[in-house]
This record gives sequence, C-alpha cells and structure tokens, in this order.
Amino acid sequence: MKNVIERTNKFYIEMSRRVLSEKEYEVLQKLLIEKMSLQQVSVLYGVTGESVRQIYEKTYKKVKSVTELLAEIDHYKQKLQQLKYDFKYESLQIKKRKTKTETDPHKILYSSHFPFSKRMYSFFEVLDIHTIGQLSEIPLKNFERFKGFKHECKKELIAFIEFENIEHLFEGFYVWKIKRIE
Repeated sequence: MKNVIERTNKFYIEMSRRVLSEKEYEVLQKLLIEKMSLQQVSVLYGVTGESVRQIYEKTYKKVKSVTELLAEIDHYKQKLQQLKYDFKYESLQIKKRKTKTETDPHKILYSSHFPFSKRMYSFFEVLDIHTIGQLSEIPLKNFERFKGFKHECKKELIAFIEFENIEHLFEGFYVWKIKRIE
C-alpha cells in the first residue's frame, strides 16, 4: 500500500511540474518523495517551517486543481468518444434505411401513408394498379401517354416514389423526374 501511495505522489508531482515553480516542485519532491520533515526542508532553504508549510499548501492546491482539471478533461473525452460512437451508429442506421431495398412489391398502394389525391386514386383504378410492384412494371415514360396524366399527377407520383424510397424500382427515375411533360 505504501508503494502505491509513493507512486501516486510521484505521478501527481510529475504531472504538475509545468504548473509549479522550480521551488514549489522541489519542496513537494523533498516532502512527498524524499520523505523529509518540514524542519529539514526549512533548514535546506533557509526559511521557517511555517513558510514551507504555506508553500506546501499552495502547491497542494495547485496540484489538486490540475488533477481535477485533468479528470474533467478525461470526462469530456469520454463524452466525446460516446458522441462519436452514437453518431457513427445513427449514421449507419440512416444509411441502412436509405439503402434498404427490401421493398415489398406486393404492398398495396392504398396502405401507404402517402396522401394521394382523388385524381391519383382514380388514375390507379383506371389502370387497374393496386400494388407497388404493378406500378413499377410500367416504364415511367409511358405514364405521360395516359389520358389525364399531366404535370400535377407527375409531381404526385414523384413525391410518392421518393416518400416510399422506391426510386430503385423505376429505371431512369432521376432523368424522368426532371424531364418536362410534352
């Protein structure tokens, strides 16, 4: 146990070396490491025992504040590491959601949470489209050939495809998206 205390004292003194003046460092070294008494150190420096005690108290407070600061730094380093880990985990989860290609082609269009207009519901009924799979079988350029499929329907279909994250099911979606209806 005594050995552990000596090593701890030595460690704290060395860590505080940059904060302490040369005299303060030497006084702590003599008292804590070399185990000299207050009287012996006072004789060595030609000062009173009370002066050595005051130097010791002052340096002890400095060392204590440095160690508290280091402990606080360690605490924030741990928090930073946790935040980095959480960020990586969350971004991985977001990537998984974005790249999720497990779209059920049998999912019924009406079960989507997308707010279709009556116009689109009617359009799907006329074409007898009930599932995402049936919708994705029709090439996007063919939609413009259907009667009643105008600019608003195209905007709504684009919004639905992006809402459901099923762009990968429609070949040439990004080109078709920006192309104007003639």
